Amino acid sequence: MQQIQQLKKKISFLEQENKRLRNENNCREMVKELKEAVFENSSEGMVILNGNGVILEANSAIRDIFYIHKKDIVGRNLSHYLPQEHRDDLWAWISMKPEQKAGKTERLFIENHEKSSYAEIHISSINKYPYYLAVFKDVTYMRNLEKRQHKDAALFRDFFTEALDGIVLWKENGQITKANKAALAIFESSQEEMLQHKISDYVYEKDKSYLHIMENLCLKKSHRDELMFLMPNGQKKLLEFTTKLHSVDGLHMSIFRNITSRYKMELELLDSKSMFETIFEEVFDGVILWDRDYKIIDINKAALRLLSKDKEGLIGVNLLDYLPEGKTIGEEIKPKLLSLRNEGQNRGIYTATFNGDDWTQLEFRNKYNIYSGCSITTLRDITENAILEEQIRKSSTLHVIGELAAGIAHEIRNPMTALKGFIQLLESSNETDKHAMYFTVIKSELSRIETIINEFLLLSKPQNVKFVKADLQQIMNETLDLLNAQAVLFNVQFTRLYTNSNTEMFCEPNQLKKVFINIVKNGMEVLESGGEIKASINPMPDYFHIIIEDNGIGLSKEKLAKLGEPFYTTKEKGTGLGLMVSFKIIKEHEGKIEVESEEGIGTKFHIYLPRKKI
Repeated sequence: MQQIQQLKKKISFLEQENKRLRNENNCREMVKELKEAVFENSSEGMVILNGNGVILEANSAIRDIFYIHKKDIVGRNLSHYLPQEHRDDLWAWISMKPEQKAGKTERLFIENHEKSSYAEIHISSINKYPYYLAVFKDVTYMRNLEKRQHKDAALFRDFFTEALDGIVLWKENGQITKANKAALAIFESSQEEMLQHKISDYVYEKDKSYLHIMENLCLKKSHRDELMFLMPNGQKKLLEFTTKLHSVDGLHMSIFRNITSRYKMELELLDSKSMFETIFEEVFDGVILWDRDYKIIDINKAALRLLSKDKEGLIGVNLLDYLPEGKTIGEEIKPKLLSLRNEGQNRGIYTATFNGDDWTQLEFRNKYNIYSGCSITTLRDITENAILEEQIRKSSTLHVIGELAAGIAHEIRNPMTALKGFIQLLESSNETDKHAMYFTVIKSELSRIETIINEFLLLSKPQNVKFVKADLQQIMNETLDLLNAQAVLFNVQFTRLYTNSNTEMFCEPNQLKKVFINIVKNGMEVLESGGEIKASINPMPDYFHIIIEDNGIGLSKEKLAKLGEPFYTTKEKGTGLGLMVSFKIIKEHEGKIEVESEEGIGTKFHIYLPRKKI
């Protein structure tokens, strides 16, 4: 019985021991499976090496390191995959004594140039076995990041050192920690001197502008502005700066540029611009600036005064559209402007009327593309000079005519008197009827010669003009009545365009009648097929405006310009002295005559006579 119990105890012990062994075996299997799972499923590449560095086993992640399948790497030496500089390190470590390698891990970097990747190797001994475990970790991102950081740091060092602009790094309290060469040159200090100061120590005036800058900097964390700084040697400099807070390693950075010379240049440019604008506005000649499309860019006061226009009304206006056609035979400005692209520059005389009745004669100069597509036209008013030259020319002509008339008038008049006497005797003879036609022609031509002599004498010496009170309407009526019979012969109709208003003035009636006769007769003679002559008298507050108008063939600009000159006439038997005498008579009455004519439409004579106190 006792043996049976001992046997049962032994069986129970064996069963428990068997169960323990099964559990230990299961545990070892589990550990083995766990190890295999860790080895195979690790995200890091792992290989098992023998003592010669030959790869005995590799996990799947090794493919991401060497870009080779694990079956192709097993059986090959690990040194085959290492750079030359790391192979010796591997062999040196493997060759160490076991006690030296215990617990030791080496870290080697390998580089795959084709894939631009990096791996970090951890090699360690496997306890109780002559094998080694090499773990590969992909550190490509970290290595690239380190390289970039090193590169950026090198670039920043180069930029900081060699930058043309001054760069200053400073702490939160404003203390300067570093300054580059350009900054040292700008602040004219050494590195040691600058490190003993704050940025604010160099500010010339801490006024409202400075406080405003600091407020913006604190609010926006960056600011760009200009400020006056005081150098240690007492020199003031205007610096342009850009400041950014917490820019480099927690430090604040300010970049400075010396703009003192630029500031002085800007002041000089402003002075030059102001001087140019003053000269442009105050110069006596008119100046017009225009672009390639003839649009007016700018115009000075003198030009506005000449053109009778305000500036706002001309800026942007086409110069060719604004300038009126030339009034006389002087050079036209428009063709000159149009030809300017080929000629480059030209000049001439331009006569026109701007917003009024009085004509203006301008000397112009044009120059193309003086600056960046901008062309220039200058205008100078030579109206007074032209009038004066014309008066001098006419005065000289009158003087010559006067001397000529004084010398020959009396010499001609004496033989004429004798001729007229003998003609009268011959008329009284018995053969008068036989030669009556000849006598009529001779008497007519003698009368014409006498008229010319009288006009010569009128021009040759001053006349004693005695002004009396007379009615202009009455003088005009007498003139038209006197010429009425002749008008019927020429098939000309007179139209009187005036009322019975008061037209009395002090004048020399006979001389005014002579003026009216000359003008009306000239009008009748150009109406070859008949027509109409209108006469009007318009009383104005300070003068009388008399208009004598015909609807004849009119005059060209060339003929109109010469009208009133001695011996210039458009009639076959005219002398040109009639209108010249008329101009002289009106001038003696302190008035003026203006002639308006257009070919195919007719001619208007405008006579202006000032009112005299009655």
